[in-house]
Amino acid sequence: MKSRGSVTGPLVLILVGVVFLVHAITPDFRLADLLAHYWPYALIIWGAIALVEVVIRFLGNGPIPKNGVSGGGWALVIFIAIIGSSAFEFQRPDNWIRQIGFQSGMEAFGQEHEYPVQNIAKTVSAEPVIIIEDFRGDAKIIGAEGSNFSLTGQKVIRSFDAKDADKANSQTPVEVVTQGNTVTIRCHQDRIDSRSSVTTNLDISVPKGSRIEASGSHGTIDVSAIGGDVQFAGGNSSDIKLEDIGGSVKLETQGADSIRCDNVKGAVELHGRGSDVDLENIAGQVTIGGNFTGTVSLRALAKPVHLESMRTQLDARQVPGYFRLERGSVDAKNLIGPLKLTAHSTDITLDGFTEALDLDVDRGDVELRPEHSAMGRIAVHTHSGDIDLAVPSAAHFALSANTENGDIDNQFGDGLKESSEGRGAKLEGSVGSGPDVNLVTQHGSITVKKSSGDV
Repeated sequence: MKSRGSVTGPLVLILVGVVFLVHAITPDFRLADLLAHYWPYALIIWGAIALVEVVIRFLGNGPIPKNGVSGGGWALVIFIAIIGSSAFEFQRPDNWIRQIGFQSGMEAFGQEHEYPVQNIAKTVSAEPVIIIEDFRGDAKIIGAEGSNFSLTGQKVIRSFDAKDADKANSQTPVEVVTQGNTVTIRCHQDRIDSRSSVTTNLDISVPKGSRIEASGSHGTIDVSAIGGDVQFAGGNSSDIKLEDIGGSVKLETQGADSIRCDNVKGAVELHGRGSDVDLENIAGQVTIGGNFTGTVSLRALAKPVHLESMRTQLDARQVPGYFRLERGSVDAKNLIGPLKLTAHSTDITLDGFTEALDLDVDRGDVELRPEHSAMGRIAVHTHSGDIDLAVPSAAHFALSANTENGDIDNQFGDGLKESSEGRGAKLEGSVGSGPDVNLVTQHGSITVKKSSGDV
């Protein structure tokens, strides 16, 4: 009997078409990030559909394909794996792909030549706009009292011979242009050919009331004691350090290794890709959007916080304590709500939070420690994971806890009644008159107890 064609191919085509259609309708949909991180699911879905199809044919006494995957299918699997792995590498800020090529070979084997940057000093206004055009290298900017501007530094040129280095040095003078209230710094690194690599390191002193607008790649931006706003658009492998900023901060990165902001009086807005993020003592609102694969640490934030990445979303009114996000875990203490937290494959520990909490995690254990007996509404849902809730002994609340496959441990008291349902269990009841507390896990155990030290 001749085997029928498979439906796997058409279904995969439909799935791919839907993804690209969503991207076309919604340009903000991060298609590249989705493909880079979730391409293995395409192979899993393909295999699952093919397996179900074979089982259905077997149960229906239909023809079964001699080969589970054809030669063309294996070629497509290899193609998807290569494209997906390459996309994932490109998304990483420190990937090996960025390290290969002629320029990296020159940096590895070429000779290093150093040239001083001519000192430049000017008298400018007390609150100028300082613009640093796209450059490669380190920039240290310090605010000082008065209206003086000064610049010094050093160029590091890698080349295979001294003549090419001298030529690159002459082609890349550091220029400072003043026009009205705007001071523009140009390094002219785009003038050189591929036979040399120029890194320009700058030490800049500006009036304390300055506003900074900079763009660069492959270097460190260090800004301190500035009274105005700071904006930075960075390329790959950039480190950003901002301290004692009197205005707002806006950062757009394409692969920052680390970002640190400390003591900022205005708002902080961060978008793009990178690794570690560390924000502390921020007086204004904090907004973080993008794909940051390292540790995200938030401390002493006085205004609302919105964090949104591919795997985690957080909304909080304040973070007077700390919030620490790492791959596979969230650890937070002393957060002021209402709180909304959504995560994927993450263990979550919240200690000392106040007001309402909405928490949704597809896979991960949850530990909750409300700070005060005057609790807010709590709603927790996890598809797979244990839930552990410890509440103050004086707290009043109405509890509804449900697990479809697991046990419930009631250590709080007789006000809560447990019942079994198949492989799962329920715990319901009221302790005084208080807000609703809803705990749901499909696969996992639930524990409700009094906080440590309570009697």
